[in-house]
Amino acid sequence: MKSKITLLAFLCTILISCSKESDSFIEDSPTADRIIVIDGQTTQDPVILSQTDLMAGQNINMGFVTVGLDENGVVVVTYNSDGDWEIEETHLFVGDVADLPTNNGGNPKIGQFPHKGTHPAGTNNVEYSIGTVLAEGECVYVAAHAVVTNTSNGQTETAWGAGIPIGGNSWAMMFEVCN
Repeated sequence: MKSKITLLAFLCTILISCSKESDSFIEDSPTADRIIVIDGQTTQDPVILSQTDLMAGQNINMGFVTVGLDENGVVVVTYNSDGDWEIEETHLFVGDVADLPTNNGGNPKIGQFPHKGTHPAGTNNVEYSIGTVLAEGECVYVAAHAVVTNTSNGQTETAWGAGIPIGGNSWAMMFEVCN
């Protein structure tokens, strides 16, 4: 079924890109790859290397974190929230586990994570292009932290991309991603 949808998207892309009325086209559906055509050039969304649950308050699955590579091999990390959950803040580390900022007790220092942001109300998707090229066979650790709020009940929680414990006396987690 997916191959039929992909073929249909490809044919639509060709037809629309040949039209003189439109210079760009975005095909986006839940079952098809996203294909973008701008001035006759076709690109696709990042290649997905890993996806893990985004866990709020240790046991609430409120979204997911995706790690992929763009067409140049650069690491792209995306936070997505589901349902009534919104993303207020994000803190992200991608790299060698030895470089992960921690205190003497082994707890992560999220304020020292190299990628971070505060996001406006209504944010359900946050994407970081890390600038790091991940070569074939290379692996990195990802610590994806967020502050999230459930708009239906006002509950605010800390969230982490599900994985293995970072250490210390917190429930902070990280996960390994390899190309």
